[in-house]
Amino acid sequence: MKRRSLAFELTAYLGGAWLLLLLALGGLLWQSAQRFIEDAQADKARALAAQLATVSLDAVLLRDYGTLERYLADLAGAAGGLAHAEIRRADGQVLASTGQRLDQPEPLRASMRIRGGGIDEEIGEVLAQYDPRPARRAAWQLAGVLALALAVFAGLSFWALRRLLLDRLVAPVADLLEQADPERAAPPVPPGAATEVAELAAAIANLRGRVDHHIAAAEEAAQSRNEALRRLCSEQRLAAVGQLAGEVAHELNTPLSNILGYAQSALPLAHEPSLRESLETIEAQARRAGQIVRDMLTAARAPAPSLHDADLSALAAGFVRLVTPLARKQGCAVTLAGDAPVTARADSARVEQILFNLVFNAVQAGAREIRLIASAAPTPGIAVIDDGPGLPETVRARLFEPFVTTKPAGQGTGLGLAISQRLAKEMGAELVWRPNPEGAAGCAFRLSFPITMETAPE
Repeated sequence: MKRRSLAFELTAYLGGAWLLLLLALGGLLWQSAQRFIEDAQADKARALAAQLATVSLDAVLLRDYGTLERYLADLAGAAGGLAHAEIRRADGQVLASTGQRLDQPEPLRASMRIRGGGIDEEIGEVLAQYDPRPARRAAWQLAGVLALALAVFAGLSFWALRRLLLDRLVAPVADLLEQADPERAAPPVPPGAATEVAELAAAIANLRGRVDHHIAAAEEAAQSRNEALRRLCSEQRLAAVGQLAGEVAHELNTPLSNILGYAQSALPLAHEPSLRESLETIEAQARRAGQIVRDMLTAARAPAPSLHDADLSALAAGFVRLVTPLARKQGCAVTLAGDAPVTARADSARVEQILFNLVFNAVQAGAREIRLIASAAPTPGIAVIDDGPGLPETVRARLFEPFVTTKPAGQGTGLGLAISQRLAKEMGAELVWRPNPEGAAGCAFRLSFPITMETAPE
């Protein structure tokens, strides 16, 4: 369906209403003019009838009918529009008449009476009837002129109203619609714009500002999330390499030590140059293999933590803002309880990494509400409490071991809690699990930091 413009609808409705009003006013004026003309004709006929009754009284008494005919002929010639007039006696006999009587309107009557000397007697009457057709023709002509004037006036009003709407409303609104495009610069509101247009411009400018703010916040959150994911992937890769390097070192250290020991024991007993050279080669290669194992362990070791006085409440609040959009997509709400400052010696990046592991483990387990609580008692720390299904008894004892997970195969590595535990220990903190303190289903983890001279309450 084709949409009509606001200017068309406003001008059509307002112009139509204005035209109907003018037509109604014109009809009322036409009826009033017609009634006025008819009333004027009736008054004139009534006056002529009364005058004729007065001047014809003597002629009727003298039975001078020729004089009556002359009166009527003079009256018909002098009074334009007189259709019919007649003089009657009291017994109904027509003494004189002129013109042709019409069906409408009803003739006007004036009685001829003799008054005086105690006598009041009606001796006849005069009937006068005007032709209404000339008056109606004049009224219709007046109506035509009035209709033409109204049509011209309505057309001019419609054009002026449309121009006013286009210039003062439609054009500013079109400019404001262009303002809504964030890629375009917002043009200033014209000084002569209407109040409603100025208010709409202010509202759009405010909306643009809020949209820009939300876009910037979303971009910042996405950047922080990508950075956190990058750190998580890096930590998981390092953990996997460290785990593999530890297993390789454990398996290779014993045979390498044995090879190195036997080679060193056999060297004093070797007198042949070729045999001694072979034993020295074996010793050198065993030492080289040991150095390779130590290099692997060094490469897998994470960098030392950067400890500083950190506000755990502020860290938790920033983390909640970071993960709220991600958790909301999974149907989970992450909230922070309490905002009192809690100071601890910690590495902010590692704290954020630990919280990230704990929260998204709960989200992936099916939690719908996760609460973070920063508290200073009994020691500074952050608790993460969820309403998920909880942990089975079989994994609680080995919860922080690598590759221990309750997730289905292919959906988890089992390294998140192990990495979090290692990160906590490297900061001198402790990560512990406990059942939900509120007695409901779910888990509660607490990252606790030791009390130092800098973080001890005064």
